[in-house]
Amino acid sequence: MDQVMRDNVTEYPSTINVLKRFNLFPEVVVGAFFRAFTAVSDQLKIRTKECWTVNRGNGLPPVLSCEGIGDPMYFYVHSVFFLHGILMALVFLLGSFISQSVWGGLLSVLCFFYNHGEATRVQWTPPLRESFSFPLHTLQMLVVTLALSVSRPGRSFVCWIALTTIMFMLPWQFAQFSLATQTLSLIACYMLKAIDSTKFKAILYGQVIGLAVSFVLLFGNLMLLTSLFSCVLVGAFVIVFAEPVLNKLNQIVQWIVQGILLVLSIVGVKKLVGLVLGVADDAHIFDILRSKFGDYRNFHTMLYTCAKEFDFLELETYGKLSKSLLLPLVALVVLVISAEIMRSLVARLRGQSTTKKEDEQAETSELTEQAPVIYHLFQLAAYTVMAVAIMRLKLFWTPQLCVMASLICSKKYFGWLHARCFSKAVLVLVIAAAMSIGGWQNLKEQFAIFGEYSNVPLEQLVEWVNTNTPREAVFAGSMPTMANLKLSTERAIVNHPHYEDEGLRARTMEVYSVFSRKPVSEVHAKLKAMGVQFVIIEDNWCRSRPSPGCGMADIWDVEDPANRHRKTSACVEMAEKPEPYFRRVFKNQAYDVFAIVVDPMAPPPQQAPPQQKQETPPPPPQQKQETVLPQQKQETPPPQQKQETPPPQQKQETPQQTVPPQQKQQATPPQQTVPPQQKQETPPPQQKQQPPPPPQTPPPQQKQETPPPQQKQQPPPPQQQQETPPPQQKQETPPPQQKQQPPPPQQQQETPPPQQKQETLPPQQKQQKQVTPPPQQNQQTPPPPQQKQPPPA
Repeated sequence: MDQVMRDNVTEYPSTINVLKRFNLFPEVVVGAFFRAFTAVSDQLKIRTKECWTVNRGNGLPPVLSCEGIGDPMYFYVHSVFFLHGILMALVFLLGSFISQSVWGGLLSVLCFFYNHGEATRVQWTPPLRESFSFPLHTLQMLVVTLALSVSRPGRSFVCWIALTTIMFMLPWQFAQFSLATQTLSLIACYMLKAIDSTKFKAILYGQVIGLAVSFVLLFGNLMLLTSLFSCVLVGAFVIVFAEPVLNKLNQIVQWIVQGILLVLSIVGVKKLVGLVLGVADDAHIFDILRSKFGDYRNFHTMLYTCAKEFDFLELETYGKLSKSLLLPLVALVVLVISAEIMRSLVARLRGQSTTKKEDEQAETSELTEQAPVIYHLFQLAAYTVMAVAIMRLKLFWTPQLCVMASLICSKKYFGWLHARCFSKAVLVLVIAAAMSIGGWQNLKEQFAIFGEYSNVPLEQLVEWVNTNTPREAVFAGSMPTMANLKLSTERAIVNHPHYEDEGLRARTMEVYSVFSRKPVSEVHAKLKAMGVQFVIIEDNWCRSRPSPGCGMADIWDVEDPANRHRKTSACVEMAEKPEPYFRRVFKNQAYDVFAIVVDPMAPPPQQAPPQQKQETPPPPPQQKQETVLPQQKQETPPPQQKQETPPPQQKQETPQQTVPPQQKQQATPPQQTVPPQQKQETPPPQQKQQPPPPPQTPPPQQKQETPPPQQKQQPPPPQQQQETPPPQQKQETPPPQQKQQPPPPQQQQETPPPQQKQETLPPQQKQQKQVTPPPQQNQQTPPPPQQKQPPPA
């Protein structure tokens, strides 16, 4: 949970609360159930999954495939499908209640199955937020419908409305717009006197409590406070509390004043709260509506409107709904119910104009009895507008059509038709048989879709990222690709598909500048400023044009007219010649991966310094590594006057510690030959090596190789190192050794000076390899501990 609430990988370098941003409460609940399920199944030794290796051929590596509810993915998908099984039960209950007939509920479920492809997307994308939220939305509508049917809903209804509203809002950030349409439908019912102020307030209180609790559970998500739902709630309370004044007006004037108050409240609160809190996360929704019904266009609206899901409702949908007779049936129901409501409303207005209070009260009570049906009628109107404007929102519209189809079994509205068909059952059977002609065809098309998902280029990309980039690497690219990359590689990304956040929209726009006609240098500067290390470009995003004016370069032409004169986009230029700003590191048939060059203006110096460094430091360590053996072989050479002491030291080596590493170092003496000495007799190269020691940091490498044996080799190293370093040959003068004798007594007052030299000289003599003889005086200072510190590091 801490990683979920403090995530700095999903929107690098920002740290975000994933629960607050992505509404992941369903995953938290499902994950908790999965852990409990696996614990119980493991305890009872119940086999819950089967796994096998699949050889895919075509040069592809084998993969491990598992099936069964014990697999995390299967458990997750089964949980979503279980919720939609509950959805079918809720559709049945809702249809049965508003039609006052079980046959109406059965007809609603049948309509849902016959139009399943137009009613939900759960079969294709189970992880969508709507897959968890829509069943809870239907439950909330059922509770509101029950509250409308009672004369005075008590606290229990308020609590149920609040609870279901919370359950609906937590999984899905778009729930606020659906709830806003619900509140507007209830306002319409209140304005028509279908519900009184007491009932209306009870429902509003439940919604307000649900909004407040959701705000807290979502860690203070300010988008809820500036949402259309909260603004509509404020407008509803303004109308309700102004009832004593408005009741004094004529009904027509009253409606006009209520409409004006509602619009002013919504717009005023939206603007005021947005300015005070500085939040504009849902501003793109209103921009999309402006672009739908006007000529307003910008980068963000065109990203939406160029996508098929956000286009107007296609004609194919009308055809499919008509073949199953759902659309004609609901059209008949809406006409009949609307005529009945208009009749009651006109009668009430006539009674009010003729001051016949009894007739007015009678018509008002008749409208009150029809409150649930009137609410669902207005709700259908709202969902129809949403679906026609944005095709993706037909998931609200089609289920509502199925619920409204149940009213064909209502005795109040279609009792005359039941009498001619002998009974409701006969009517339902006739309608079902007629629907089956087109409905069964729709089901067969759904059942015929069978296959498996395969994306070899994406798989190659993920494998390359996992094996060739560090875990701290930062990537940028198209939103869908970044989502897959984050899930499969856990690398840091700077943008993702959650487009409801204002900051993320601006960040995505910066990343998508690779598809614009801007100069490559400007694109490089933008990506570098964001901390991006690798950018992934898809060829179909760069060059394709799904429809006229909807290519990425065309979208950028609207936002960036200054560069419209350029013929090619930045991504095309990068593909042809990425240098000097980018460097191609991976390519396959679908993806190009470019590394961001940190300093594109000076590429040669980047290559030259490492060569110089490799030329200067490596040779000395190599010579030292080569000379270590000769130096070990120099144990015998007479040039060192104090080689007389080594024999006793060698004798001391055997009794004290005969460690294998020492033996390996001593195993070389038998191969001691004079030629290496002759090679070492040439001090000039060594003198040349002595000046560079300051930059030569390889001695720690020798220490890293010998730190473990240093403790054991304290006696022998001095022999090998005293005898080995050519500097000592240059330091044939024994004074430095005499200088080294005084400190040993301080450390150890033992009589054998050679041993003291052995204890102190290893680090000092190592320094002599690194530093010229003059600084030997400094060798008595604490360099030895300084040299001992790096090896542990």
